[in-house]
Amino acid sequence: MPRKAFVADLGKAVSGVSIAGISDVRAGNDDGEFTFQCVADGTKLEISALITDVSEYPSSHMCMIFAGSSAPEKVADILQDITDAATGKSVAQILELVSQKLESTDSDGDKQMIDSQGYSDDEFGTDDDEDDAEEYFPDDDFLPKPVLASKDPGTTLEAYTKPTSAFRQRIRTDLRKAKAAGFKIGHHGGLLDGLGCYVSLSCRVSKLGISEEAMQAWQIEPNEYLVAILHYPNGYKTMDTIKSCDAPTARRYFSIRVGVSTTYKPTMQEAVQAFTVLSKEDEKRREQSQNSDLQQKDTQVRGFRNSFISRPLNELLEERFSTVLGYRYEGMPWRGAEAYYNDHIGTNHAQMAIKEEYYVSDQANVAYPPIVTADHIIESATGEHSLPLVGMQFVLRHFVRCTEFCLICFTKMSDDLQAIKPYVCDKPLCLYQYMSLGFGPSIEHEILSQPKVVDLLISFCYTSARLGKLSDFPTGLSLMVPPTIAYEKDYGNTQYDSYSTWVHGSTQQTPPAASTPPQACPMRFNVATKEIIFDKREDKCPLRTGDWIVIRTDDDPTRPFHCRVANTTFYPTIQVAEPVRPALTTMDPSTNTYPYPPPAVSTPPQKPPQAQAPSGSSEFRPAAYFAYDQNFDELHDYHKRTAISALLDALPRVSDMKNYLVRKAQSPLSSWVDRLSPAATGILRWIIASNRACIMQVADEGESESGKKGEERLYGMAGWSQFRFAMGAPDKERRFLQAVRDTTDRLKLKHSTLFAWHGSPINNWHSIIREGLHFKDTAHGRAYGHGVYHSLDVHTSIGYSSFGPGTIHWPMSDLRVSQALALNEIVNAPKEFVSSSPHLVVAQLDWIQTRYLFVKTQASSVNTSNSKESKPADFIEQDPNMTPRGSTDSIVIPVHAIAGSRRPQTRTVKNSTSKRRKTLGTGSTAYDPINLDGEDDDGASVCTLDEDRIILEDEPTFEPDPLPTPNSTKGKSKAGNFLSKLVGSKSSPKPLTDFVGGTLDFSTLPMLKAPQWATPAATKRLMKDFKDLVKVQNREPPYELGWYIDPERHDNMYQWIVEMHSFDPTLPLAKDMKTQNHKSIVLELRFGNQYPMAPPFVRVIRPKFLGFNQGGGGHVTLGGAMCMQLLTNDGWLPTSSLESVLLQVRMAMSSLDPRPARLETGGRGEYGIGEAIEAYLRACAVHGWTAPPGFREMAMGGQGNAGSHSFY
Repeated sequence: MPRKAFVADLGKAVSGVSIAGISDVRAGNDDGEFTFQCVADGTKLEISALITDVSEYPSSHMCMIFAGSSAPEKVADILQDITDAATGKSVAQILELVSQKLESTDSDGDKQMIDSQGYSDDEFGTDDDEDDAEEYFPDDDFLPKPVLASKDPGTTLEAYTKPTSAFRQRIRTDLRKAKAAGFKIGHHGGLLDGLGCYVSLSCRVSKLGISEEAMQAWQIEPNEYLVAILHYPNGYKTMDTIKSCDAPTARRYFSIRVGVSTTYKPTMQEAVQAFTVLSKEDEKRREQSQNSDLQQKDTQVRGFRNSFISRPLNELLEERFSTVLGYRYEGMPWRGAEAYYNDHIGTNHAQMAIKEEYYVSDQANVAYPPIVTADHIIESATGEHSLPLVGMQFVLRHFVRCTEFCLICFTKMSDDLQAIKPYVCDKPLCLYQYMSLGFGPSIEHEILSQPKVVDLLISFCYTSARLGKLSDFPTGLSLMVPPTIAYEKDYGNTQYDSYSTWVHGSTQQTPPAASTPPQACPMRFNVATKEIIFDKREDKCPLRTGDWIVIRTDDDPTRPFHCRVANTTFYPTIQVAEPVRPALTTMDPSTNTYPYPPPAVSTPPQKPPQAQAPSGSSEFRPAAYFAYDQNFDELHDYHKRTAISALLDALPRVSDMKNYLVRKAQSPLSSWVDRLSPAATGILRWIIASNRACIMQVADEGESESGKKGEERLYGMAGWSQFRFAMGAPDKERRFLQAVRDTTDRLKLKHSTLFAWHGSPINNWHSIIREGLHFKDTAHGRAYGHGVYHSLDVHTSIGYSSFGPGTIHWPMSDLRVSQALALNEIVNAPKEFVSSSPHLVVAQLDWIQTRYLFVKTQASSVNTSNSKESKPADFIEQDPNMTPRGSTDSIVIPVHAIAGSRRPQTRTVKNSTSKRRKTLGTGSTAYDPINLDGEDDDGASVCTLDEDRIILEDEPTFEPDPLPTPNSTKGKSKAGNFLSKLVGSKSSPKPLTDFVGGTLDFSTLPMLKAPQWATPAATKRLMKDFKDLVKVQNREPPYELGWYIDPERHDNMYQWIVEMHSFDPTLPLAKDMKTQNHKSIVLELRFGNQYPMAPPFVRVIRPKFLGFNQGGGGHVTLGGAMCMQLLTNDGWLPTSSLESVLLQVRMAMSSLDPRPARLETGGRGEYGIGEAIEAYLRACAVHGWTAPPGFREMAMGGQGNAGSHSFY
């Protein structure tokens, strides 16, 4: 691992190095820092080195080297100059580098010679080179191309590739293979020129064989694209190149990000943002923003966004893909390569014998379409492999089959686990990381969007815990809960040993003997003033602000108070927040329907009644408290269930939590610190995150919203709350439909399926929605064989759902659930069931698909007599002999309960195949079919742009004619037409732009002198970048490039003037420019001495734009500064090229989202630097971005402060 490698290398250097002039190497005070002594000009100096990103060591990390204030100025300049050269170097190589550049000598007078990496004077430039660098010469190379180590120490990998014809042809070949495999191709940047670029591969979600229920659970739409963005920061690299590198080097030159988009490729700005490293807070802010957008009804988020699994999948690609890819080329399939990686983390793989089990071929899952199961490496065993295609296939493997893998360690989950949502394995560390890293669903989003579902999940868990059925726990989170003695007397022993809630002869579980229980801490408590006072003032304060405690007063010990410590400043008096009084509940035996009396429930012994003080009296009463200091993981399972019950009793109602989130729109639920303890919040998060089923609430009768929700309500179950319900793996629907098709064809069925009820006691449903329906355990006997029991009569299933000693409700529930039933769709072949009378017993699990969950609630029971049902307009035609009966009538099932491909076709669809594709096969609605044959057209696909199509076309080759003839121009004409698409035609009779470079009058611009704080390193880098831009400008046609920089008018490298021109004529900005006779938008870029570590300041000089409040857009602020995260510390990367910066600025100005850019009419036509600076800082404050250090000084160009409307 990177950190271990750094610690090991530093340890070797500390133990002693044999480098001329270097001694006393030791670790520094900060992470990644080390110091050493170095001899320079006969003087021993103290030098420090800081590796800013140890996680990238030793491949692409940055290293800052500096000396103390007493060091000579020459030494400081040299150390600053070699900072870039130290990038990616190991500790020993950094020491060698410093010794060589400072010309250090050892005791014998010998200088250090760097030969281990082939360094030469040319790599850093000679003194003559530095002198020459003071001016701009287009033909000089200032910085050499870096050389990196590969797996073979004797070979090197060039950072940039020379764009030869063979190189471009290999790119086309690789991308054609990806296109032939069914993916759409897109790109940004200098792909064919060997420069940094982005390549995207995408596929519409509707082609991936994912069920509608899974799409709902994953919050994706069938008409969206799954997009993999491949970033080549130093030019395109082939599979042969990447597989010859070690993993750190491969990651430096190739990386992948995954998301979904409404179009087949992201914009340039979206691609850059996808690879921008954000802090945890910024990442959560971005995801909360996306979740907020997803909550908008009937509105689809436009553009590229993270999917529900993007974060863990991106980590998998970043950390493991290159290594696993290497194992593939050792002969292992994907499954074997991933298993080998997981089994040998932290070991020396090269010295271990590899077992044959890792080479066993993968068994293709026929339930998925070929695009998901294809393996390019196997299918093209003898040919050249396409790295983009292999990367996309790896992405599909973990996206479509995400429920088969742990979201943290990515190990294969148990084959019998059927879940529609991904989760983690049973390792406690995985659950801890899953919760702490925020990979799970947003509890805030779930509470706001589906409060009834959250209430239902809590109710299921509560009942399961109270009745002893709960067997999985949030182990590994180290939740701190009250000790058992603090609440055990509040709960009678209602936990039973049997599988079901209770059957005749069931015995109560014997509570385990507690180890030495903690003693209650005495004190006095004033309920009115919420104060605690300790009589022993000489003792140290036992509590801290923020601690949670349970208080019981001596006069009423049955009434606990859960409080948060608010203030301990005035100890021995402590202030607590408003106490939380749990709403305790007991079993309701009236709901027992079993023909035996329920067992007696033990009750805590009652103390003799004592005189109670009035609740509002302001007096301190004797009491005791218990701190939340018991680690939940250390409890016995029996006490874990009781602890969960106690914490859920202390939760507020879901409706109250929703109201809080509505009031505090930007705050997470955990910010309700005085009402929710961290332990209770952790339990709530676990309950929601561990739900592996898709449950969507259906609006009650009379509450139905317009649209799909109103069409989903089933008729015949008045008085029951309804939920759409789906369980099983994402391919479960596909396997079910295949079984329906096969059985229908085999038995010539008119009605392919039937619907039937399945009832189970409340305490079983917590496990059912996590494990799915199965028949591993015997609940009520199996008189009619082994299988899942169903009934056509709802009252039969209601009887089974009522088995037990009674019902225990979650007391804070708004639903007050008492019974639950599932309505399942089953293959209509009763003769092939285990039994068809009196119950339908089905052993083939692939023949069963859940459709609805019905819940009997307190509210629904009250409203049963007043409820009036309406039949759905479009409903499923059922087998008249197998139609289930509901509580009030035979049920009528809306057509939206099944997949779109199985719904009755309209007359228009039947009469026209082309129209059928437009209405059913396009993926344009939420009811897109799952095509079992793998046939899908691209009728709804976004048209591929010319810029992406042309990279797939061959370069034409033409032999020149020895003598000019009338026919000799034909081939040249064709070549000219082709090349004009690539680089533009320079001989076009009609110019494609009215912009003419070099005509801007610089005397009207605020030109600055070179700043006094300019440094050689920054100047040298700016001159190189300037030269690169001019080369691009000379190579590309102006109308395609869209920007212009005059190489003859720039004497100060810290201030550039750039003109933006040739915008799309359909843009409002272009129309305004034409109307006002502006040929270009004049921009200014100002750089600081920290460049490229800090971004430039980019602003518009003229003309002036309309502000956002005036109806303008284009990311131009009211003061003319560009409002882009890329140009702040949060979005800037030192590796960003200024060519990409200009491209993104141009695209931002061209953006129509949220509003198009417009020019101001009339008034003063130029912005002042002062107002631009203030506008930039305001934008940073509004968006939470960080301005670069010393921004004002940099933006002023060293000219001092200016007024808000200063010209300079």
